[in-house]
Amino acid sequence: MDYDKLIQLEKQSFDIQAEERIEHGFVPDLRQLKKVNWFYNNVWRDPEFVKIHWMPRINFIIDRAKERGGRVLEMGCGYGMLSLEMARHGLDVVGIDLSPKSIEIANRYRVENPFTDTFGSLEYRCGDFTEIDFPPESFDSVVFFRSLHHVANTTDVISKVHRILKPGGNLLISEPVRGHFNEESARFAAMLRTALPTWEPFEKKLGKEWTDSLWEEKVAEIFKEYTFEGSHTQSPMDNITDDAGTIIKAVERHFVIRTKTYSDAFIDKLIGGLRGKYRYELARFLKFLDDYMVGHELLPPTSVEIHAVKEKVRTRE
Repeated sequence: MDYDKLIQLEKQSFDIQAEERIEHGFVPDLRQLKKVNWFYNNVWRDPEFVKIHWMPRINFIIDRAKERGGRVLEMGCGYGMLSLEMARHGLDVVGIDLSPKSIEIANRYRVENPFTDTFGSLEYRCGDFTEIDFPPESFDSVVFFRSLHHVANTTDVISKVHRILKPGGNLLISEPVRGHFNEESARFAAMLRTALPTWEPFEKKLGKEWTDSLWEEKVAEIFKEYTFEGSHTQSPMDNITDDAGTIIKAVERHFVIRTKTYSDAFIDKLIGGLRGKYRYELARFLKFLDDYMVGHELLPPTSVEIHAVKEKVRTRE
């Protein structure tokens, strides 16, 4: 399939997803989130799960961008949640996304924003980042928050980022790398899902005659879900880049990496699905356990966070 056709299908997929989520009550504003029971295992189902799972990495990006100050570009801004929050911290933000519906929603929440005391500036553009020209050295920070894995030509995109960043500017990345998820990870996730209170009642999960083949089917289905295979695919270009090594290699050609953090062995498709009285306590424990498993290299990570800086004198080609 040619690139132009792929881009059109990508737009359509995210237009549909954006409209569907808003219709079911999702509020794309980090300060005004509410519970959305329509989600069954998505972290965005509950603001408390968002606080546990997403806010540490969101704050990581905001804090680094604030330290630098100035003008920020977010590529693949979606509904504008992160762009809006960065602007609320006094930054001048430009958000870009392929999806016209997502940009429409982002602009609605930009206009309706009630938190204006420390607001910088915010504008949105709808289009393909690879096709939009910016002047050299026009941004202080460039952000990819769960968007770079939709990009096929990672090296070319990172090279363009280098050109439009000012010397000493930040490249801030938070990306899934689902190609690292393996069968052992799927087995661990399957055990937790079966034993913990989730959206599936215990009668359904445990009220069956277990066999080796039944267990293997469950593990295989969870593997497909975590790696977005088959019916779990979100969009045509999802996970085109699914390996941390590919991203890191592209970044190191032009930038000095200051910090690099791995996470999310199994928690991504589990924490939002927790139910019951102690769901938040369980979520915090699972977050600790996930970090432990990744930190001790017991399970591979499926997410990477990177803070890199453009050298004032470029030393690598």
